[in-house]
Amino acid sequence: MADRRAGDRFAGRPSADHRRGSDPSPGEALAGSRSGTSTIDIRIVTTLRVYWDQILVVVSDAVPVTTSRLDAKSAVLRWRGYSAEVTPDGREPFGYDFERVSTEAPWKTMPGQYTRFGDVAPLLSASDDQFVIAAPGDEIALSFDGRSLPPLPAGWTRTFLLYADGFSKEMNLHSASPDRLEPLPFHGMSRYPYPLPERYPVTAAHDRYRQTYNTRTVGGPIPSLVAGAPASDR
Repeated sequence: MADRRAGDRFAGRPSADHRRGSDPSPGEALAGSRSGTSTIDIRIVTTLRVYWDQILVVVSDAVPVTTSRLDAKSAVLRWRGYSAEVTPDGREPFGYDFERVSTEAPWKTMPGQYTRFGDVAPLLSASDDQFVIAAPGDEIALSFDGRSLPPLPAGWTRTFLLYADGFSKEMNLHSASPDRLEPLPFHGMSRYPYPLPERYPVTAAHDRYRQTYNTRTVGGPIPSLVAGAPASDR
């Protein structure tokens, strides 16, 4: 017999190429349907061109899990360059070779005020809309000190997960304001670009953040991506 449960859930999108992801929705749907006689249909809908290499469903008894937070010991924003684009069979999807780095940008960079190079650890300690604004070719070098973690009980293993909270803006005709960095996003916005009277937070802390960290001017006027529009100089 078929056990069909209706429900829609936004599961996000892949953050980059060649990534693994997990979603608890299938497990929630399968809960209580483990007799071996039920059938669950799961449909994944996307407006992106995503190549799925493997899909697994895990059904198991609950096991004890504990979570420990480990903040970065250091975080340095610096220039790295661009990883070489590779494709084993000459077809998409393309991958990137981290060991082969080029200094030539394969695309343009949106002009604007980016975060200056150096220590950015204070910006990564909380999700507070005071984020590192990194340009193409930048990298954040993180280090962690695992000695502060509690010892594991006998028979346990430890898995490290990197939690990242941020925004990505692409330079193409299908993105909002693709020819400039601003307006800056924030967690409370209803959409992007956000309508008036919404605006990036204006507080003493946020103003101080922008004046202290976002002092690196990158780019200049670039040809508009919209036919007939003047070049952007912002």
